[in-house]
Amino acid sequence: TRTPSSTAGSEWQQQAQHTSCTAYFNMRFDLDGLDVFFPYERIYLEQHQYMRSLKQALDAGGHCLLEMPTGTGKTVCLLSLITSYQFANPSAGKLVYCTRTVPEMNSVMEELATVLSYRAEQLQDDQNQQEVGDNGGTAMDGSGAKDIEDVVSADTPESNNGVRKRKRRRVFRRKGGGPPMGSIPDNGGAGGSGVLALCLSSRRNMCVHERVMEESDREAVDAACRSMTATWVLERAAKNPGSIETCPYYDNFHAAGESTSLPSGVYDLEELKRWGQGKGWCPYYLTRQAINHA
Repeated sequence: TRTPSSTAGSEWQQQAQHTSCTAYFNMRFDLDGLDVFFPYERIYLEQHQYMRSLKQALDAGGHCLLEMPTGTGKTVCLLSLITSYQFANPSAGKLVYCTRTVPEMNSVMEELATVLSYRAEQLQDDQNQQEVGDNGGTAMDGSGAKDIEDVVSADTPESNNGVRKRKRRRVFRRKGGGPPMGSIPDNGGAGGSGVLALCLSSRRNMCVHERVMEESDREAVDAACRSMTATWVLERAAKNPGSIETCPYYDNFHAAGESTSLPSGVYDLEELKRWGQGKGWCPYYLTRQAINHA
């Protein structure tokens, strides 16, 4: 399915074109029956088309190929739509997002942390409203999601004349300016549903052993790691303690057992390394075991 930059036909698209292809409102909206959590204050027409096509592909259970130009917000669209779809359909399965570089990976994790934190905030608001209603107050009806077509329809062309387009801002941002990374301590875990999101990368990018980190290339890091974690090395160290060097981070992780995992949250590479150092566990092997719970 190709998402063009401009497509005429549907009533909503024509309305959106009259409003500069933007909608201004709290960006939690209904998309063909799906409650979508979008952490920006407005959405572009192309992004709405992209998410609708993606949802149709998920509903059909088939393959999907979507194309959008660089800088049009593909990442946040994909993460917002799919995590919202997973929340509404717990059996939908896992999201595996592949990137070409480490900076791209960290950028995706930051965006995901923003999306899930915004969702957790919205769900907490729903719970607070429900408690108000249960205590005899006036609660909002429904989930708090708005129908995007109704919102765009209410926005007239006259109201946008002479208004300069503004850079979109995130609706949710933690104190300090960045997205919340690491565990998210709300009642339902990350995103209000116990989500665990983490990165997989090479030993060179995840090792916290001081001596191994001094190696200059990936092959040297891999060799140094294996020289301390190979099965024969561990067996020799068990028979003759102190006779051969082992990795304390791997030893501690191995001793913790197969149940070792991470609390709900979003972890980029730096957060994984910080968390591993704090626990005394190897981040490289920890993530490869924790992926079973992600």
